[in-house]
Amino acid sequence: MAMIEQIRNRQGLLLGMIGLGMLGFLVPYDAVLALMGQGNARDVGSVGGESISALDYRMELDERRRLGFSGEQLQDEVWGDITSNIVLEDTYNELGIEVTDAEFQEMLFGNLDSPYMSRAFYSNGENKAMWQQNFGAMLTTDQGKVNLLSYKKLILAKRKKEKLDVLMADAVYTNSIEGKYEHINAERTAEIQYVAKLYKNIPDGEVSVSDREVNAYYNAHKGEPQYQQSEGRDISYVKIPLGASESDIKAMEVQLEDVADEWQSADNAEAFAQVANDGKEDIRNLRLAQVELDVNESKFFEEPVGTVVGPYTKNGMMSVAQVLERTMVPDEAAKCRHILLTAKDAKDEAEMTELGQRADSLKRVLRNGGDFDDLVQRFSGDPGSKSTGGVYDFFPRGRMVKPFEDFCFDKAVGSIGWVETTYGVHLIEVLDRRTKVEEARVAYITRKVDASATTARDAYAQASEFAITAIDKETLMAAADEAGYSTGEANSIAPAARNIAGVRDAAEIVGWTFRSEQGEISNPILTSDFYIVAHLDRITESGEPTLEAVEEEMRTGAMNEAKGMLYAEKMVGDNLDEVAAAVGETVKTGRNLSVKFPTVRGSGAGAEPQVAGAALSIPIGNMSNAIVGDEGVWVIAPQQVTEASSKDSYLEEQSTIATRARANFPFTVLNAMQKKADIDDNRRSAN
Repeated sequence: MAMIEQIRNRQGLLLGMIGLGMLGFLVPYDAVLALMGQGNARDVGSVGGESISALDYRMELDERRRLGFSGEQLQDEVWGDITSNIVLEDTYNELGIEVTDAEFQEMLFGNLDSPYMSRAFYSNGENKAMWQQNFGAMLTTDQGKVNLLSYKKLILAKRKKEKLDVLMADAVYTNSIEGKYEHINAERTAEIQYVAKLYKNIPDGEVSVSDREVNAYYNAHKGEPQYQQSEGRDISYVKIPLGASESDIKAMEVQLEDVADEWQSADNAEAFAQVANDGKEDIRNLRLAQVELDVNESKFFEEPVGTVVGPYTKNGMMSVAQVLERTMVPDEAAKCRHILLTAKDAKDEAEMTELGQRADSLKRVLRNGGDFDDLVQRFSGDPGSKSTGGVYDFFPRGRMVKPFEDFCFDKAVGSIGWVETTYGVHLIEVLDRRTKVEEARVAYITRKVDASATTARDAYAQASEFAITAIDKETLMAAADEAGYSTGEANSIAPAARNIAGVRDAAEIVGWTFRSEQGEISNPILTSDFYIVAHLDRITESGEPTLEAVEEEMRTGAMNEAKGMLYAEKMVGDNLDEVAAAVGETVKTGRNLSVKFPTVRGSGAGAEPQVAGAALSIPIGNMSNAIVGDEGVWVIAPQQVTEASSKDSYLEEQSTIATRARANFPFTVLNAMQKKADIDDNRRSAN
């Protein structure tokens, strides 16, 4: 009775707790967080102090997906577009960069070249007509107009960036002096005799370095570019499988069988499919000769129009499909078989003449009843067609090298002859050509074959129990081995990574690594096919590395420094023979050493700029002192210097320098502007 009385006295508190519980059950989690100043109301980053809210970022990402964009890099692309638009807004205004409606129309329906349009919509030209038709159709419906406005916003932003890139690339200029020195640095070469003692050939036992010396080398070199590290994380992880159970698959089959029955009798097949796909249209035009069809999909070309095929499973998706119509469509394609007589050097006229004579001989054999397939196996150098008897089934124009293609499309069916290409001589027989092909227009209703909620809960319970038993990396790996789970490692995980070694869709794992402390073990993290239990092995911060992170490299550097000092004292003498005898090496010759290509070929070493500089500056007949280089100690004696030829113009070199600079200049400028803008990316901590 006393307990009942206490409950009565605190019924207000109890009702409040129950109310909060019901609120948590009924109201979406993101909405609750937003009410509390979190969730989508939080910032996911900033540019120059200007905040980017999670809501704005998520809305833009969802809009791209609604427009049909997808892929593992979509989140990073959206983030990059948002931040670069903020960074470049003032630049666009100052330069007067804009895109008019007329230009936009020309991009959609005309011939205005846009790298983004070609890449994102037209697949480099193949789908241009289809997309122009799609854009035109959008103007006929209210929803289509809304979609077109969304596409327009995206396309205009991309176009502005393209215009700025072109302006920056066109601003790159090189003068004749730069061209002249590009020419001289490549063409002015030296021939030397030398003695080299490479560090890798000096036993480590000949020198010793203390921890203090390693630390001193580290302090002297840690700021050099090659040692700078990016922010990253190293993990070890266990994969715990999560897949649809037999009962899950059966339940999905039953569900889609019911859908198929309803679809078969629906008045409007396309509308029914779109509703069943949650508003997304999935209609595909399939050509019999251009797609790989399984036993179910082959029915698209066998069964009557209106037939519903399935359910069947392919590539992790369970589908039912209905044939809406079948038509014959234009399709220029050729079929041939060939024997490739491979050339060692297709520019060698004598060799190509000999191969042509062999092709004529094989052609006579075929005319006299020879077996083409037998000749392919005996003589053809094309491994891609040997297994098919030299046959290349129907292929469109643009697929093969031009002489080969021209013969197949221009000669009559049954013709046999040979052509020359960069591969050699091809003896070709034209087997068939077509101008039309059957095309089926097919509507799909698809479901991803996933584990049900019950199966997922059971798997999570097992994974949680597994994770709880591990107290460190060793016990985690041992438990995985005992349970038969696969394991893996992922190193140098970047903050914006979406995939890691061995795991796709790993954004949540990446987020966990940047929220956790070194040595932590995660709760089970769901990916597309697995639960992941991870151990955070190492945290790497950006900037100068710690000694621990680069101790091996610094010890090697200190050892090489000590070897250089030791052998610089040993490599002395009145001539190169004496120097060589002092260190157990031989005198060698190096040719074509230049400022642009400072590698002594045949020495076993990489680039040695100091050696190249000395070779081009020491008077002929003199011998250098010991040169402590990047990969060894050298003593050289220049034998000859070949001066670069003089030229009236250095336009070719200027063009080469400018082309090289233009390729990266827009990216370099944007990267510098973004760095100056102090972009803060907090997406991982906002997950």
